[in-house]
Amino acid sequence: MQQLSSRPVPNSAAAHTSVTTITSRPGSAATVAALVIAAVTALAMGLVQTPVATAQAGATDETSKPWSPSVEAQTVRILGIGEFSGALSRPVGFQGELRDGSGNVRPAGGGPHLAATVAKLRAQSDNALLLATGDSIGGTAPEAALLGDRPTIEFFNRIGVDGAGIGRRELDKGADHIRSLVKPGCRSEQECRVDPPLPPFRGAAFPFLASNVVPSHDAAPTFPFAIHRVGDVRVGVVAVTMPPEGAPETTTRLADPMRALDDTVESLQFLGVEAIVGLVQSDSVHDNLDPGACPEQLTEIDMVKNVNPAVDALIVGASGGPATCRILDADNDERVVVAPASHGRSVTVVDLAVDPTTGHVIRPQTSVFNQTVNLDIEPDAATEELVRQARAASAPAAREVIGEASETIPLEMDENGESPLADVIADGQLHAARGRGADLALSNPDSLLADMPRGPLDYATLHTVQPYGDRLYLVTVTGQDLQDAFDQFADDIGHHGPAVSSNVRYTVDMSKPEGARVTELTVDDEPVDPAAEYTVVVNEFLSSPEWNGSPFAERGTRREAGLTDISALTRYVTDEGPLTSPKPGRVRVIR
Repeated sequence: MQQLSSRPVPNSAAAHTSVTTITSRPGSAATVAALVIAAVTALAMGLVQTPVATAQAGATDETSKPWSPSVEAQTVRILGIGEFSGALSRPVGFQGELRDGSGNVRPAGGGPHLAATVAKLRAQSDNALLLATGDSIGGTAPEAALLGDRPTIEFFNRIGVDGAGIGRRELDKGADHIRSLVKPGCRSEQECRVDPPLPPFRGAAFPFLASNVVPSHDAAPTFPFAIHRVGDVRVGVVAVTMPPEGAPETTTRLADPMRALDDTVESLQFLGVEAIVGLVQSDSVHDNLDPGACPEQLTEIDMVKNVNPAVDALIVGASGGPATCRILDADNDERVVVAPASHGRSVTVVDLAVDPTTGHVIRPQTSVFNQTVNLDIEPDAATEELVRQARAASAPAAREVIGEASETIPLEMDENGESPLADVIADGQLHAARGRGADLALSNPDSLLADMPRGPLDYATLHTVQPYGDRLYLVTVTGQDLQDAFDQFADDIGHHGPAVSSNVRYTVDMSKPEGARVTELTVDDEPVDPAAEYTVVVNEFLSSPEWNGSPFAERGTRREAGLTDISALTRYVTDEGPLTSPKPGRVRVIR
C-alpha cells in the first residue's frame, strides 16, 4: 500500500512549497504507476508555507553542454548542513573551528549562529529548501546526550529543515529511537512536555530520507525521496547513506546505494521531476578546512564520481571539513558537489537555475559556495533560549552520580610528558573496545581540559574533563604503521607524545631527528613486530586527516567502534571505580 505524507515545515517565509514523501520503494512498473497516483494526489493538496532563501552566488564555469535560454530561469536555493551531531552549543576545539584559505583558524558554529546564518541566507532569495545530510543527532553535550535528541529535532523544526538524511548516528540509535523522534506518541500538551522547561515535544516536522533503506517493520521510518514544489518548479530530493565497513549491525538494513539511487531517480523522472538534489552520507573523510577548496579525497569517492547523471547537485555529509567542487558526471556534464563542515560550522549554498517550462536544471547557470557560520553575526535569540532551556532540562540527569575517584587525577604532564589523566582515558578506551577487537589504545592529552576531581563523578563532571565528544575508531595497521604513527605523534601531541593504555611502553630519544624519536615500542611486553597486525582504538582527532594528517586516517583498515570518548570514560568509571592515578612509566624520555 502506498502511504503519503504532506507535512508542514514551520517557518514564516512568503514562498510556498508542497512536499510529497512516499514510503514504498521504487522499482516495478506497478509501483511507479502507484507512485504517480500518490504524487499527483499529494501535489493537489493544500500548499504549506516554506522557507525563503539565501546568499550571494559565486561565479560559475561553462559545462560541456551549452544551453540556450527559452525563458527566464527560476533560481531555487538549496541550503545544506551536515553531521550536525546535536551541536546546539558550539563545540570546544577543532569541531568548533574552521580554517580559511590563508590558514587562519576562526571559531565557527553553534546553534544560535547557525540559525542566524540560515535566516540571512534565506532572506537573500525568494525560494529555498534547507536539507540535512545525516548524523544530525547524537553529540555528547548533556543537552543532546541526556534528552534523547529532542532538543536537536526541535531546533531543526525551528530553523525550517525540509528533509534530513540518515547516517551512522541515526542507525546506531535504532529504528525505535528514530520513530520516537518522528512521532513521540503523546497526545495532550502535558504528555508531550517531557523535558521542562522545554516546550512540549511533538516530533519532527520534516521527513527522514533514505533511498537505500530496505523497508521492514523494524527499519527506521524513512522515505525514499521527497518532492518539493518551490515557486513554479518541482525539486526532487534523494538520499543515500554508506555505512563504513565493519560497522555494528542495526535493524535497519541498507541496499546497494548506487542501485537504489538509480531506481529512485527513475521514479522521480517518471513523475515528471527533472530537478534532483542528492544527499550522500559518506564513509570517507578529507583534510580540507578551506570552505572554498575542493579536496581530492572527496572527488575520488565512488558515489561522488559515479552517481546517476540525472542528479543535478550533490551535498556530501560526514566528510569532516567543508568542500566546494565541480565534477564531471558520467554524461560529461559539470555537476556541483559540496560538503558542509560538520557540527554546524558551515552552510552549503547551491543556487539551482531551473527552466520552469521543462523543469530541467541549467547547470552552467547554477552557482555554489560554502558559507562559514562565523561568530560575527548576531546570534538568534530564540535559539539561545532553546539552548538555555535544554541545559536546564538536562541538569538533573547530568548530576546523577555514576562513580567516583578516590583522589584527584591530574591532567598536568610529568617530566616525561606523561599525564595521569590521559593514561586513565586511554585505559578507559581499551576497556570499552577490548571486546570489539582492540589490542591497545592511544589518547591525546590535548583533548582534556580539567583534572578529574576527587569524590563522586557524574556525567556533567566527565563532560567538563573531556568535552570534545569525539567518536572512537578501531584502526587495524601493521606494526610498521604503528611505529610510524608513534614517530609522528611523539613530536606533535603534548610534550613528547600520546598517552597509551597500560599494556604499552615506549621510549622517546630527544637526540634523534624529528619523526624518528621513538626507539622502543612494546605491546603486552612484546616488541612491536613490523609485519604483524595490531588494532588500535583512537579518538576521532588522532584518526582524522583534518588537522595535519594522521597515519591512522591514511593506512590500514579504519572502522567505527560504536562509542564516543565520553561513553568509554563513563563505562570505565562505572565498571572500574573508584579510580586512582596510574603509576608513571609508560613513557620514558632520553635527553
